[in-house]
Amino acid sequence: MFCSSLLSRFMHSPSLTHFGVGKRVLRYLKGTADFGIWYSKSDGKVEGFVDSDWAGSIDDSKSTTGYVFSLGSGVFSWNSKKQDVVAQSSAEAEYVAAAAASNQAIWVRKVLTDLSHVQMEPTVLWCDNKSAISIAKNPIQHGRTKHINVKFHAIREAEKNGDVQLMYCRSEEQLADILTKALPSAKFNELRSKLGVLKKSFKEEC
Repeated sequence: MFCSSLLSRFMHSPSLTHFGVGKRVLRYLKGTADFGIWYSKSDGKVEGFVDSDWAGSIDDSKSTTGYVFSLGSGVFSWNSKKQDVVAQSSAEAEYVAAAAASNQAIWVRKVLTDLSHVQMEPTVLWCDNKSAISIAKNPIQHGRTKHINVKFHAIREAEKNGDVQLMYCRSEEQLADILTKALPSAKFNELRSKLGVLKKSFKEEC
């Protein structure tokens, strides 16, 4: 997902390097054609993981937002997208990402309510940046946050209304990491499995 998102930024003027990367993506897709997302019975509670790199784009220094949502087993909603603003710190980049994930969480909750699957508790969003969590929980503006666009502060209202709850997780446990940056193959395969993306033969054995 991250790789295809990154490649799409150069569609207007691709180079031979981009062509080579595109071929590698196609080889990966061909080699994983028998993979799928494994869904199993669960308690039906929605939870999400949200992450961001910082100034990962060498062209404009913008960061990449990544988030995933699951109902206790395989993921059903995910996103990897370059942010619209230039974050001045890693905490701000994570905060902007958390705001985007919060909007998605609210929409998911509304869809589930229409399907008579009401979420009685706040949707937990796991974030690996304590500073971003503190900004979301602190309604007072100060020097580090006064420049942040007001639209991103909607996450504070979402927390107040009980729609979402930002919780801290260690970076090693951050599943959305796979959507924000290139990873070593071992880490990539580990996170892919934790997201519920498994080979068909493995699912049949289970």
